[in-house]
Amino acid sequence: MFAGSVYTVLAFAGFEAAAPLAEETKDPRRTMHRAVLGAALGIGLFYVLTTYAMSVYFGPDRLGGFGASGAASWEGVARASFGVFWVLVFLAVVNSTIANANACATVSTRTAFALARIKVFPRLFAHVHPRHRSPVAGVAAQCGVAVAAVLGLGLYYDPVTAFLLLATVIVTVVIGVYIVVNLACAGYFLRRRRELLKPVRHLLFPLLGIVAFVPALLTAAGLPVFDFVSELTAPVSYAGPVVGVWMAAGVVVLIVLSRRHPGRIAETARVHLDETSSSESPDLRQNGAVQP
Repeated sequence: MFAGSVYTVLAFAGFEAAAPLAEETKDPRRTMHRAVLGAALGIGLFYVLTTYAMSVYFGPDRLGGFGASGAASWEGVARASFGVFWVLVFLAVVNSTIANANACATVSTRTAFALARIKVFPRLFAHVHPRHRSPVAGVAAQCGVAVAAVLGLGLYYDPVTAFLLLATVIVTVVIGVYIVVNLACAGYFLRRRRELLKPVRHLLFPLLGIVAFVPALLTAAGLPVFDFVSELTAPVSYAGPVVGVWMAAGVVVLIVLSRRHPGRIAETARVHLDETSSSESPDLRQNGAVQP
């Protein structure tokens, strides 16, 4: 269950990618709330429905042999059930893949843009296209890194191994982010907004989220802390060290910025806020970085 949860987290993660689009959205307080919550609930219900339907059709006792290809797969079941219309399942997969890639590109480039305008990232990433108002430098960098990672690993190993390695790296990072966000939620209402604190919503739910994610994090990182966590085999086992190096690099950047430019660290507290202030420079307004 915990080993499988690594890839369910990968499939489920991404609903929060709508948040960085708030500045490009009309009425963001209302729209973003509905988008993030609606995406989480919608995909959750979809997964439950399709998994239940497949278990009923294929048989719960046979799901251990269910795979990615052949008769015991989504494609195989679609071919056996719908004949030529199995292509609809294929088109759904293609549509999902394109949407997923688009969401990844959007959240990464907008986050880089937000960090660049407060000078945590190089200012180049804060540049937007004069007509389309999109962060062109971030889009180009994200495209280059993605193509290099996918083709490099895919050619060096094979497509399946490349996917498993990248998926494990992504899941390890995403689960870490979710755990930190749960901690931040509890800490924020305990330290700064005690008058609005609701124990069930702001303490119990974050705690349950952390408890649920820790085994999946250990599984993704291949750390056999519990007896049900198995050590990963190479090259998927490289995911833990890769994430460790990436986090260490982030700590180094944080230390350097805190010593040389402490104001930029403080600015990260308002990197996604929608209010404006007199301290905002005119060039950010001109570049479309700030929406009044």
